[in-house]
Amino acid sequence: MHITNLVVHVTTRPPNPNPIRDALQALPQVGGVRVEVQTDAGIVGVGDAFFGRPVGAPEALGAFVEHVLKPIVVGEDVAFVRGLHQRMLAETEYHGSVGLAMFGIAAVDTALWDCLGKLHGVPCWQLWGGVNRQVRAYAMVGWLNYGDDEVQDICRKAVDQGFRAVKIKVGYPTLAEDIRRVEIVRSAVGDDIEIMVDANQSLTTAEAVRRGRAFESMGCLWWEEPIPAADVDGYAALAAALDIPIGAGENLYTPADFARFLRRDAVDIVQPDLRRAGGPTALLQIGALAEAFHRPYASHGGGPVQLNVMACLPNAIYLETGLIPEGSPLKLIDGYAQMPQGAGFGW
Repeated sequence: MHITNLVVHVTTRPPNPNPIRDALQALPQVGGVRVEVQTDAGIVGVGDAFFGRPVGAPEALGAFVEHVLKPIVVGEDVAFVRGLHQRMLAETEYHGSVGLAMFGIAAVDTALWDCLGKLHGVPCWQLWGGVNRQVRAYAMVGWLNYGDDEVQDICRKAVDQGFRAVKIKVGYPTLAEDIRRVEIVRSAVGDDIEIMVDANQSLTTAEAVRRGRAFESMGCLWWEEPIPAADVDGYAALAAALDIPIGAGENLYTPADFARFLRRDAVDIVQPDLRRAGGPTALLQIGALAEAFHRPYASHGGGPVQLNVMACLPNAIYLETGLIPEGSPLKLIDGYAQMPQGAGFGW
């Protein structure tokens, strides 16, 4: 099955005047890029790269895919998807296989695997070899812009939908405010629900240790990305100083970046992002690398692509998602997300 065309769809929308916010930034949700890989068999594979920010990024990414990545894949055999992934990395190495380049590679890589799954009429996890029929899921619902009543209401709604874990944003100016936030959510969800905390790179290492000890004493499940993402020395110090597991990886690029953290014992829970990692080809590599270091894998972001990957990882522990919209195909049973059954990355 050969690729006859690659079509780029750019979607933009006005920034949300009341954006969700974490300790680092506001996320006005400005749009994204959808890539369609068309083939001579009439099969079309789809891959997406969404942007929370900044304005103008979807248009820039669309142009990059059109002019840099499209010539690499058109005319090629979809069955060589891993080889095409390597060629895209090689083509972007000169200016760096990071940032917009990796977002584009991720969208194309996703579309290629989607094609291959559809060609064989099976979910992609069956192409790769499954090990999990379901995986635990948590709801990322505790944004910093939510007031006390609002965060309690949305956390209760997550529990009502069947989630047995919620993640909340912390990183307020003071530790006392962070502690209060956890206490507010705990009072809303009860003692049987797990709570994760995420400071989005906003703290120094010393402050992250101090706050981590507080979250540890409060029974939080993990302490996520409290310091700048690339600070491997700081993460190694955090992991050594604290018993609460340290989660990181959503802002790392390439398996080599994860290898540096794993070799230094600088991360307890590996959390790659589909877009920054470069698509499912890279997620599978990162998951296997984490397993070799006896570290669990928890996704950054959700959806059928991450679920297909996690179906194949013995060390997969948690899918990240938000509240489940009405009519969503995502199904929870006792807090576990069920694996997609559609061809490619379809539900």
